[in-house]
Amino acid sequence: MTNETLLPLVDAVEQATGRRPHLSTCLRWCTRGSRGIRLESRVLGGRRLTSVPAVLRYVNATTEASVGGMVTATQTPHERDQSAKRAAKQLAKRLAKS
Repeated sequence: MTNETLLPLVDAVEQATGRRPHLSTCLRWCTRGSRGIRLESRVLGGRRLTSVPAVLRYVNATTEASVGGMVTATQTPHERDQSAKRAAKQLAKRLAKS
């Protein structure tokens, strides 16, 4: 978090997720955590601050902990077809070199 822009807790969560939770919820994420994971934060002048990337890391980590595996982005059918075509071309090139 040393090179990240620090914002008040609720503001950082709102920027990262589009939702504005109650301050007590954000404080709980920092102090007690959820699923054994705590939101990274710093205290400055009696105010607790965090960054948007820290919130995103927290969301991904708690989601991963709740589903028991890695969180991956889903592909559209078109993206999946394009990826399969690229892989087939790469395989054909490798086989032609052998």
